[in-house]
Amino acid sequence: MLTAQELQGKNILLRADLDVPIKDGRVENNFRLEALLPTLKLCLENAHRTCIIGHLGRPEGQDSNFSLAPVQEELKRLMNQEIGFLVSGFSPGECWTGEFPLTLMENLRFDPREESISREFAEQLCQGADLYIYEAFASYRPSTSLHKIPEVLPTRTGLQFDREVVTLKKLLNEPVHPTLLLASGAKPDKLEMIQQISSKFDNVLLGGKFAPQAQLTPDGLDLNEETTSLFKNAIYEAKTVVLNGPLGVYEDGVHAKATIEVFQALKTSSAFTVLGGGDTLAAIPDLGFSYSDFGFVSTGGGAMLDFLVTNTHPLLDILKNN
Repeated sequence: MLTAQELQGKNILLRADLDVPIKDGRVENNFRLEALLPTLKLCLENAHRTCIIGHLGRPEGQDSNFSLAPVQEELKRLMNQEIGFLVSGFSPGECWTGEFPLTLMENLRFDPREESISREFAEQLCQGADLYIYEAFASYRPSTSLHKIPEVLPTRTGLQFDREVVTLKKLLNEPVHPTLLLASGAKPDKLEMIQQISSKFDNVLLGGKFAPQAQLTPDGLDLNEETTSLFKNAIYEAKTVVLNGPLGVYEDGVHAKATIEVFQALKTSSAFTVLGGGDTLAAIPDLGFSYSDFGFVSTGGGAMLDFLVTNTHPLLDILKNN
């Protein structure tokens, strides 16, 4: 686990989960930023300077709609601390000479080299840094910040990243049976991952586009009452429950019934509950629940499923091989 001693007096390059929903120029859901705070505070208290890097969305080059400026404002509020903001391209050297102990760099994906896995870009980002901390569990797809920076700088994992790994490894290696997986969504690659992990669970129930038509309301946008009851009964019988994805199109305010009832069953269940997925993170507060109502809420969706498939995170494999 990351310690104060390791950070003492160093310049820290911190890769964070900053891909949060923005609406009207404000962060709409700050769960991932809240999860970052323990590592950020440890850096603030012990490091010389900390430069925060991360991405937002899938911009095609520079695009003000994907600026991290709203994230800077939300982090300032959460930390009650001034945070510098580098908008003038990728000049991390400015992080170590500026007036602020914490500086946020503009969206990494504004530079195409982040996704082209560029050693040159990695070296540029690492200029002046002593240590790299990877605190972006949800970012598991190939990128420069994942695959190349650990080749350039000594790398450690952040406190939230470690919590994710410990929780998911326990799920895989020491689960309390019976175990139940509840999964919902529409993407074929997600269904493929669910099929790969289904044998690791005693029971698997699917919602959303993955459910048979007979299990849905006539318009196909929510689970019907009979299927919702089946899901709730399965929760009450389980000792470990993993949920990935809301069970209907809850955002429209009409098709939230199954998700609300399942969330309530998870909240009152004595089972160990693990929830994940971007839509799930949004649904929890939107439907009147708190993250603390559940055993563990992951910052990752696809990353969580990928870990359950592989029993690892790409970063851990990269560190093992370096």
